[in-house]
Amino acid sequence: MKSALFKCEREIVAAFAEVLIPLQASSEEMPRLLDSVDGHVALMTREMRFLFRLCLWVFELSAFFYYGKMRLMSRMDVSLRVRYVAAWHHTWWSVKRTMKRYLETIVFMNYYGLPDVAEKVCGFTPEFAPPLGTCDFPSVNLVTSIPEADIDEEVDVCVIGSGAGGSVVAKELAEKGRSVIVLEEGGFFTGADVKKDVVAQMKRFYRNGGVVNTFGWPAILVPVGCCVGGTTFINSGTCFRTPDPVFERWVAEFGLTGWSPFHMRTSYEAVEKVMPPAAAEEKVQSRAATLFETGLKKMGHKLMPLARNAPKCCGSGTCPFGCPTNAKQSMQLNYIPLALQAGARVYANCRAKRIVYGKRHATEVIGEFFDRKEGKRGALIRVKAKAIVVACGSLHTPLLLNSSGIPDVSGQIGKNLTLHPAAKVMALFDDDVRGWRGIPQGYFCDALVPEGVMLEGIFLPPAFTASTLLLTGAAHRAAMGSYNRLAMFGMMVSDTTRGAVLKGFRGQPIAVYNINRHDLPKYRRGIRFLADAFFEAGARKLFLPFHTLPEVSREEGVGPIIEHRLRNKDLDLQAFHPLGTCRMGADPREAVLDPNARLYGLDNLFVADGSIFPTSLGVNPMLTIMAAAYKISNTINRDIL
Repeated sequence: MKSALFKCEREIVAAFAEVLIPLQASSEEMPRLLDSVDGHVALMTREMRFLFRLCLWVFELSAFFYYGKMRLMSRMDVSLRVRYVAAWHHTWWSVKRTMKRYLETIVFMNYYGLPDVAEKVCGFTPEFAPPLGTCDFPSVNLVTSIPEADIDEEVDVCVIGSGAGGSVVAKELAEKGRSVIVLEEGGFFTGADVKKDVVAQMKRFYRNGGVVNTFGWPAILVPVGCCVGGTTFINSGTCFRTPDPVFERWVAEFGLTGWSPFHMRTSYEAVEKVMPPAAAEEKVQSRAATLFETGLKKMGHKLMPLARNAPKCCGSGTCPFGCPTNAKQSMQLNYIPLALQAGARVYANCRAKRIVYGKRHATEVIGEFFDRKEGKRGALIRVKAKAIVVACGSLHTPLLLNSSGIPDVSGQIGKNLTLHPAAKVMALFDDDVRGWRGIPQGYFCDALVPEGVMLEGIFLPPAFTASTLLLTGAAHRAAMGSYNRLAMFGMMVSDTTRGAVLKGFRGQPIAVYNINRHDLPKYRRGIRFLADAFFEAGARKLFLPFHTLPEVSREEGVGPIIEHRLRNKDLDLQAFHPLGTCRMGADPREAVLDPNARLYGLDNLFVADGSIFPTSLGVNPMLTIMAAAYKISNTINRDIL
């Protein structure tokens, strides 16, 4: 792959890395780090690549004015450079802090993502069991190569996207005898493609190399999958039914009478027959979670095992980067094979560019084959269809609709974005934890659900632990050296904040999201609860997701968390559940889709992904997206075909 960075930019990254790691320019690891960073930047969209370069040069050039030293950052001696980087880390201006965080995240991920570094520095030595089986389905119906000539197809249904929504629609309609084509932008992978280099996996399986984030206060990382199976390939496999009060609210506020708890029960049961959720055995659970449980019991609460779509889980611990054993039954291992067996065809590495329509009827989808590895465009595909189902996810579905000039009757396409923003607490113990052994998300606690906070397990490999530790210099290096003594547990917020997805200059989605004053107290409440539990379990120190309060000791207790002045821009968050950008509703003035998930203004265009939900769910959405897609497929089969 062609280098994405100029020689001078690689020198800036090297000078920055010498402070962060520290890693001497003469070290054998430096060229490997720079090549890894370069390859990561090359996978980014042009907008994100420009942003990386902009931050890099601002960081370099601003050093010229640092206390009158009149030197570029890369030309400073190491001691002065350390003080300069620390000044950016502790700055009161959150814009500078965000820019520095963006740069260091890329450096940390690519350094600690090197398997030998993770083993040497952190003691991270994951062991994978052999795959439990291979994919057995008609490969002739799965096209993964890049064709040389344009393709013209005509079918009953064209499905755009192969995640939790698109795969279910494809399977259900194909089994009813309908001709179905699925277009998927990403490639096809199974457990055999999952290796121990988690950053390399992220570059292969995630959209934009895993660097997708919101713009606002704070900037939130939103990693989503880009492969056959979509985000189900790289999620934790958690299977929740959405609580009944959420559906009851949809009925009362949005007129979705067909989405009552009673109506949804049949859809849930149907998808659970194909993908039965089950709690994992205790022997494959992470010790990080059991330590948290120790403290939780002292507080009078309990952990409960999560239902997951991994019935034969071996506890490899790499769920968010693919399952090496094929135990996690993501869509490319269940619904996609069933769809292919029923006659559906899947075109991988094929990006939908535009939906063609006339008057009130969508007629065809125009796609383009794309080689992500080489960054080259290929032939076009034109699919004429009686029904078109968009299932690209909440960030890209509104973008495709807008790019196609689809009528926006309500003016709500791309609006009402919810995220379930998530945070975590990392706890340092005196003894080894080795929390990476076992399931990273195997338990949950619903003690704070009435307050809009769900507590769920989490554990991260060194590359992503390093990029989320809000420390700098020697303190950061000491924490990473103690990696095997860390435990983690997470929280996510059922958000009332509403963001928007806008179209970027070169056609990429830009998500704008600012945490509102109603949601902000939920983060303090959740972090304090996690901190209490870990201190009760005997933790020596906690690492927090607050830029202005990155750690607290056992002696300090939770007092600093209670007293700390918390602003939204001081939070460090991730989000894994973008929802709501094409919401359903009975009123076409307030909703993008009708109660059958059909687009207002077109009679045969449907949406079947998380963007259809009018509110936050409060729980992981995969199972609900699948149940919704099952329901939508029945409508399409009945009313359109």
